[in-house]
Amino acid sequence: MIDGLDRVLRDFIVESQENLERLDHEFIALEQNPEDKDLLADIFRTIHTIKGSAGFLSLAKLEQVSHHTEDVLAKLREQKLALDTDLTTTLLSSVDCIKSLLVTIEKTGDEGEAEIEAVVKKLQQITRGEKTFISNADLEQTSAIGPALKSEESALAGEDEEMILSKYETEDIEETATGKISEVLEHVVASTVEDNRIHVDVQLLDQLMNLTGELVLARNQVVQFANKLDDKNFRAISQRMNVVVSELQETVMKTRMQQIKKVFGIFPRLVRDLSKLHGKSANLVMEGQNTELDRTLIEAIKDPLTHLVRNALDHGVETPDIRKQYDKPPTATISIHAYHEGGLVNIEISDDGAGIDIARIKEKAIKEGILTIHKAEEVSERDLINLIFRPGFSTAAKITKISGRGVGMDVVKKNLDRIGGTIDVQTELHRGTTIKIRIPITLAIIPVLIVMAGRQKFAIPQVNLEELIMVQESGEKARSIEKVHGAEVYRLRGQLLPLIRLNQILQLSSEVSPTKANNLNIVVLSSGESHFGVIVDDVGDTEEIVVKALSSHIKQLSYYDGATIMGDGSLALILNASGLFSATQLTTEDLKKVEQAKKIEEQKKVGLASIAEQKQTIVLFRIGAKEYYGVPLAFVVRLEEFSASQIEFSGGREVIQYRNDILPLIRLEPFLNIASVPDQETLSLIVFAVEKQIGLVVAEIINTVEISTHIDTDTFKQKGILGSTIVEGHSVLILDIHGLIEMAYPNWYKKFFVSNLSEEERQNLTVLLAEDSMFFLNIEKSYLEAAGYKVITANNGNEALEKLENYPIDVVVTDLDMPYCTGFELTKKIKSSEQWRHLPVMALTALSGEQDRKKGIEAGIDEYQVKLDRDDVLSALERLILRSRT
Repeated sequence: MIDGLDRVLRDFIVESQENLERLDHEFIALEQNPEDKDLLADIFRTIHTIKGSAGFLSLAKLEQVSHHTEDVLAKLREQKLALDTDLTTTLLSSVDCIKSLLVTIEKTGDEGEAEIEAVVKKLQQITRGEKTFISNADLEQTSAIGPALKSEESALAGEDEEMILSKYETEDIEETATGKISEVLEHVVASTVEDNRIHVDVQLLDQLMNLTGELVLARNQVVQFANKLDDKNFRAISQRMNVVVSELQETVMKTRMQQIKKVFGIFPRLVRDLSKLHGKSANLVMEGQNTELDRTLIEAIKDPLTHLVRNALDHGVETPDIRKQYDKPPTATISIHAYHEGGLVNIEISDDGAGIDIARIKEKAIKEGILTIHKAEEVSERDLINLIFRPGFSTAAKITKISGRGVGMDVVKKNLDRIGGTIDVQTELHRGTTIKIRIPITLAIIPVLIVMAGRQKFAIPQVNLEELIMVQESGEKARSIEKVHGAEVYRLRGQLLPLIRLNQILQLSSEVSPTKANNLNIVVLSSGESHFGVIVDDVGDTEEIVVKALSSHIKQLSYYDGATIMGDGSLALILNASGLFSATQLTTEDLKKVEQAKKIEEQKKVGLASIAEQKQTIVLFRIGAKEYYGVPLAFVVRLEEFSASQIEFSGGREVIQYRNDILPLIRLEPFLNIASVPDQETLSLIVFAVEKQIGLVVAEIINTVEISTHIDTDTFKQKGILGSTIVEGHSVLILDIHGLIEMAYPNWYKKFFVSNLSEEERQNLTVLLAEDSMFFLNIEKSYLEAAGYKVITANNGNEALEKLENYPIDVVVTDLDMPYCTGFELTKKIKSSEQWRHLPVMALTALSGEQDRKKGIEAGIDEYQVKLDRDDVLSALERLILRSRT
């Protein structure tokens, strides 16, 4: 019944039912002690709340009854009426009327044909000071028996209404009221929301969770034991037990889930008070308050989130006069957004304030001896920003009692590390800061991958797991493992991945079987935005484990998150990805330098021109028997295999259940005129993250290969196709994933893209896109046109200048490395021209380095973005256009 109701209406009914049950007792107590003003005030507040909520929800009858009841109570509070038995009975009848209306609303969603005139008439008479008389019929109607006997809910007791009425209609009402009341109420109890909800002590839920955890451990042991026995009956029983325990576990987990609005609820008052205190003006925007996570995590994130919101207001948001200097509205915006993604809860805290001054961080780091002057010039912006997580590090000129941008951030990170969370900071000076937090939904029972190092078993949480790689230490594949500054790295799809050996950092002896001695098992993990590989002796199965707390001594070691008991009774420690990453000896900047040096060396060897041919890695796959396609690896988040039987349908579309979410699927056949063939038992899946995850179903994933970005774009001119090329002897069509998704789901981008410009405004804007690579040009043009912009293209800077002469252009988007006239040279010419200098210029790069950024600022480039990051490009483009109008 109530499941179909709107959440607001449902919460209103639950709250009102709880309050009304209390009113019966309060009215009786008030009748016995009419002078109790506090009790009368409580009753008045309850009715007033119901009246206000009923008006908000447009429940006219409920509002009318509660309104007239409130009028009578107001007379009592003003001592213009004296409470007597008749008045109490009338008030109780109004409470019964409200209860009846709520039951009807719960069942049907509206107030139905309920009669309220009699109750309203008596309440009005009392308000006007007219004397009313209560008859025996009135007493019957307002007693606990009368409404029950006449309620349409009577059938729920197992007998229909006529049977119950006939059973009691011949008996005297007095006898019924005294001798039969218990029996009547047992048979005729109305269904209310409270029937479906009970209050349970939190400690009882925790105990239930602990017992379920022990049951999961016992289940694991039984299943493992059953697999060793050749007993079909026992194996069937263990499998059934496995299913039941899994369902029980899922149900119990739901009882611990709470909405994050419990934490968010404190922020409006916090922002208001701090704004007044500091003479600032800030508007708080909160989204995703209904996002659920384990109640233990709700408590764990309360203090870190509060600190981050205080930081945003105290040291992020400027005073109105300073904001005016930077052409900002006087009222700042602080936004908090929570949402589920990939089995994690994501929380973003953003402000449009001053941002973090990277230069001041660098200056303070040098002053405190954290970095040398030479090292400070080499370190990346991200690594500099991460210095704010060092204990006691702060760039705030004035440390307030409330917060300091940096002071206490080490505690925030430490608290998040403790619950397996990560934190990432993105900032732009004078534009604002966004802090992204990712935490698991629960810590009680989690899926893990079991690995071996030495003779010990370890569990790695799946939320940190990216992929598994097996490398032969001898032979051709050994070349993919290199050494940088004495540390091992693995070249994964052209990128260097830092490596650590688990048995070395934990000081364990290596125990590898002779058959596996020539192989390396690399577990690729993520820690925030960083990726690294862990070399282990062996890789086991994935399991669901119960997390057990560590002793205070082991807790101090950053490598561990907890422990668990395995199915064979052995103990396994749970590894902490952030702690392991701290053991890597290489920074992101070190790896970038190695890559840049290698590219320069390769260009020298082959005598390439100053502008080398650009390369792009694609995932090569097959559809049907002989159709080969490729998709840029930059869009791909995972490569999976799954059973065709897992495919379900939702709204006529193919979907699968994937990582605790519903993953929509695409097939190429209906959009690219490919002949359909029956599904194999096992299919391959390429998962993309384009606003939200979406999967492409293919017959076989062949390999990842590097191709030239100068592909044939003339032979196959079709939406969803970037062009064609030859790969490993096959003719391969390169997909335009944005165009393909737009064909399959026309409203996909409209659903997820939040725009500050209207659709009509974008349609009236013309973008000049300068790009020498047809591969990238088609991708960029596709998503710019999908967003509504008119796009004029040019293959180099000189051609772009010609287009500027002949077309009205509103904004320029350019590549940097182009023949004849680079993006830097193009921008200099635009900014030095009286005719064009007003035009905003955005540079799109494959990977923007600090040197290019400095060079671009000197040339007059207004914005830098990475080419394939569609969301960031479109958002930044809008900001750029809006800034140019002011």
